[in-house]
Amino acid sequence: MRKPLVCVLGALLFVVACGSEGRDPFAGGQGPGEGPGGGGDFESKDPGEGKPPPAIGTLTGKVVMPEGTIPISDALVYLTDAAPAPIPREAYCDKCVGLDSYAFTYSKPDGTFELPSYHEGDQFIVVQKGQFRRVRKITVAAGNHALATELTRLPPRTNDAAGDTTPRMLIWPGQWDHVEKSLKKIGVEDFEKFEPGLDLNAYAAKIKALPSYHIVFLPCSGRVKESGASGPACEVSVDAQLKNAAKDFVERGGKLYVSDWSYEYVRQGWPGAISWMGETGQMGSACQPGGADAPARFDDKSLNDWMVALGEGSATLKAAWSTIDKVNAISSTDENGKPFTQTPKVWASVMQGGGARPATVSFQDRCGRVLYSTYHAEGSDSVFGQGDFLAQEKALMHILLEVGVCVGPKPVPPVK
Repeated sequence: MRKPLVCVLGALLFVVACGSEGRDPFAGGQGPGEGPGGGGDFESKDPGEGKPPPAIGTLTGKVVMPEGTIPISDALVYLTDAAPAPIPREAYCDKCVGLDSYAFTYSKPDGTFELPSYHEGDQFIVVQKGQFRRVRKITVAAGNHALATELTRLPPRTNDAAGDTTPRMLIWPGQWDHVEKSLKKIGVEDFEKFEPGLDLNAYAAKIKALPSYHIVFLPCSGRVKESGASGPACEVSVDAQLKNAAKDFVERGGKLYVSDWSYEYVRQGWPGAISWMGETGQMGSACQPGGADAPARFDDKSLNDWMVALGEGSATLKAAWSTIDKVNAISSTDENGKPFTQTPKVWASVMQGGGARPATVSFQDRCGRVLYSTYHAEGSDSVFGQGDFLAQEKALMHILLEVGVCVGPKPVPPVK
């Protein structure tokens, strides 16, 4: 019995101005995160009056996905006199830091932005969403100027010499959620699909290497049981070493994406955060025997505004083989090592049974985040992975980017 391959990319979502000190996985302060906090000298400092000095001009543009057309919402755009420090090529504690420059802004739901400039001459324009960052040297002149799209397009791959950085991404083996197809559709080329075959030593080595990545995907996986068989609808397993390594990875600052039948890694790794329909103490008890389609509700305002801007305000979330009953308040530890209580954030819900049930949720654990989605990451596929790009797939891609941003409150541009 084959499970349908209709999927969506779980909300990759975490972006704002950030930083970390060195390689300490729990360190904070000024550093190479998402924001001018790690970029050296900036063209204007706060004179202490709370108001920016007069701008000499405005730079306009549009931030888009690496494929070149899909807009990016809430991307950080700023000017700096010195190129920002390199982003660590491993999981790190990416804390949001205060900005010491007036020359920054965020893109709108349609990807457009207006960036004030405060002095002329050679400067660096930085466009960033999580660990996706493009840095280019430009000459700023007085007046209003439109930036070429190539300056504001997120990079498809890391190229240090050119000033392009992408997150280090690992896709763990899974049967049903082909995340790589969705990544290709937004133009991302720089990711690793782990295919060890029967090499058990390769599994053990890769588990130890999880801290060397920024994002790890644990796609939906499990065997569909024959109709009429007793017990849960699926047979799933949990690798104890992988479960423990995944939790450590998140605490260090990594972003963990889990979908559908791989839910046991979330249920056991972060008990109590999410309750699933049908869940008992038995492994796989939350698996459902058939994929369910239901109308979507985008609970996060930024996500909803972005979907509306794409003409996808009304959508159906397709082929989920598990259902979240509810999210729960849990005791957690924040990025500074302090205890706090949180309830997982609901990004999208499905409307069924006369109400709404969470479909995509995320929560923080120390410096990192966990993203869980009942639906998958890819839609239909054709040559080069450029098949139908489903609305749910776009939503998950947006969420994935959002989950990848720094932890803590993001800086707010000054009122002009």
